[in-house]
Amino acid sequence: MSKRLTTILRREQIAEAALTLVAEQGIAALTTRNVAQAIGVTAPALYRHFPGGKVAILASILELLDQVKSEGLHQALETEGNTLAKLRRCYDLHISVIERYRALPTLVLADTLWDEAPELRQQLQASHREQRMLTSAIIAQGQARGEIRTDLEPGQIFVQFLGLFLTIAILYRREGSMVAPKSQAEASWAIFVQGLTP
Repeated sequence: MSKRLTTILRREQIAEAALTLVAEQGIAALTTRNVAQAIGVTAPALYRHFPGGKVAILASILELLDQVKSEGLHQALETEGNTLAKLRRCYDLHISVIERYRALPTLVLADTLWDEAPELRQQLQASHREQRMLTSAIIAQGQARGEIRTDLEPGQIFVQFLGLFLTIAILYRREGSMVAPKSQAEASWAIFVQGLTP
């Protein structure tokens, strides 16, 4: 790639480079200079497109993740069929993102990082609220159809659903050998379904 940035870089490329840096070297390595070097451009060239530096890059990563989550949830809401199958599609999407971006838990759960930029914390919280709202709507549909037990609130079931892939993400990030994402995802899903079925 040329040292000059002639077009707007795709968010996926920036996210990939940033998350790879975090996975390999830790959060301290996430600098505009390092990201620029990883994608083959100069730091000033990257700054022209991301004048906010590291904060702008993190915002771009959050936007990418938000887009992936939102698209999956909207598709699940609009698709006909069994509610658990809809939730499974969303779950599989999250597992694939965890496998692709192993450093995500480090970023998302690093309070010190988000404390540096309150606007990013607000962005992350807004994304979580939307995910909770949409997932809870899918769960409520399933309860109305008799496919999911009704003695628990949709929001409570959402927290359990969130825990399914967050636990895998954290263990996979800490040490890949601690958990095999795909096989653990299957086992966790089976337990989740058993607990939800009326």
